[in-house]
Amino acid sequence: MRVKISFLRDQASANTIPLHHQSLLCESLIPMIEAVGGDASQFSFSSLKGTSKIQNGFMRFLSSKVTLVVSSRQADKLEQLVSKIFEQPYLAVGKMNLMPRSHESISDPEFSVKMRYLCISPLILVDPRTDSEKSQLTIDPTSHEFSDILYEQTLDRMEKAGFAEADLNNFAEFDAQPDQDYVQKINETGKKFARYYKANDGSNMMGYLLPFTLHAHMDVHRFIWECGIGAMTEQGYGMVDMVKE
Repeated sequence: MRVKISFLRDQASANTIPLHHQSLLCESLIPMIEAVGGDASQFSFSSLKGTSKIQNGFMRFLSSKVTLVVSSRQADKLEQLVSKIFEQPYLAVGKMNLMPRSHESISDPEFSVKMRYLCISPLILVDPRTDSEKSQLTIDPTSHEFSDILYEQTLDRMEKAGFAEADLNNFAEFDAQPDQDYVQKINETGKKFARYYKANDGSNMMGYLLPFTLHAHMDVHRFIWECGIGAMTEQGYGMVDMVKE
């Protein structure tokens, strides 16, 4: 289940937050998820979106409307989370206060073996809590290593989420490939598809924002759609959306 929440920014609060603000969202959302009895590892949430200007690593919102997407395998807990958000006068994100105004359910896509995604929050490949050195390296997204790491993480998370071994054995088909035209364009313009982000404990980690195509079992696609992909999903990383054809 996936829900898009619209907020109005409190004009009396700050209109600027760090560009990398998943940890701030995490500070506000995780306690509410836990309060309704939800499992944070079964949730995913996007970065904030709104008309904004990027300056010196900060987002300055130019409009009052701000949106957030939240999803979960636990549909009932997600509904309770949304209700809890609307019980509050505002959702605090750093020094910016967002007043909830409306929400709408987002229909699931038609899952197939091959699907194209884009990241609406940074994809973290390596958890700094398990390998602090490797988590800071840039791994070529066109390499087998990149896809293999995503595969191992996804299957491990699905096992912890309760998928039976017999089901996991059916998920061997898995191949993630970035959009080649996008990667080439980024390289030609000297821009970056990977940047450093900070985990909640302050650890540095490399995060990716790039469109990619994934070949996998339809149940794997559904899990990724609801719970995100990669490491640190419980801290708001790795949320994806469909590439609109």
